[in-house]
Amino acid sequence: MYQPILDTMEASINFISIWESEPMSLPWLKRIFTKPKLPAKKLITPQVIGRSCSGIQLGNSVVKSVIFSTDMALIENNDADAVLAVYPFAPSPKIMKSLIDFAEKPVICGVGGGLTQGKVSLEMAIVAENYGAAAIIVNQPFKNRHIELIKKKIKIPVISSISVAGFPFKERANAGVDIFHVTGGANTSKIIEQIQSALPSYPIVSTGGKTVESIQTSIKSGANAIVLSPPSSGELFKSIMNQYRRGINYFR
Repeated sequence: MYQPILDTMEASINFISIWESEPMSLPWLKRIFTKPKLPAKKLITPQVIGRSCSGIQLGNSVVKSVIFSTDMALIENNDADAVLAVYPFAPSPKIMKSLIDFAEKPVICGVGGGLTQGKVSLEMAIVAENYGAAAIIVNQPFKNRHIELIKKKIKIPVISSISVAGFPFKERANAGVDIFHVTGGANTSKIIEQIQSALPSYPIVSTGGKTVESIQTSIKSGANAIVLSPPSSGELFKSIMNQYRRGINYFR
């Protein structure tokens, strides 16, 4: 029998390997006289997601890629279709409003999990919808009866994160969950396949893993959209500062 565990909606995987820019491979003469074109966004999602994912419907948008972040600078400089705004703290209306007003793309707001349940989560779900959230998401320990209460009060989709195999998916769906978010680490593909077996054609969003290969595996297993965790600002600055340190002699 499945025993619920307390966890957070925050993925613990670092995806820096899939965000690294490819080196320019022009001949040396062209590099001298050709001005490189800067991409519209600094953090570009892997092309395989756009090519291979069928997407999920959030309002009027078909979403294939989702950036997992509440960092406005990272959101601004990324080309993902939507934002997953969850964090290991109580849901905050101020954070919800700020991100929804800022993002200019669909925002999925976390409203509960292991610690936040019941009336508080219901209130946060209503607030999120009123502010313009595209969907709300609850974590694995969230109770089905609380999902039922939320579904009676809001019209936007309810997403449920799942991180273990053998979860009672049908009970979750019957409670009113519209989309599953699979974040199972090494078991992600197995969980996706179990959902498809229990609930054919049910929409699935999946964490992508650390590499393009792991993203492809999730898509082949049946994920309709992929969640990507960007490198932190600190990690990005580390690379930049290393370049500055290597070039310091030019300024002496």
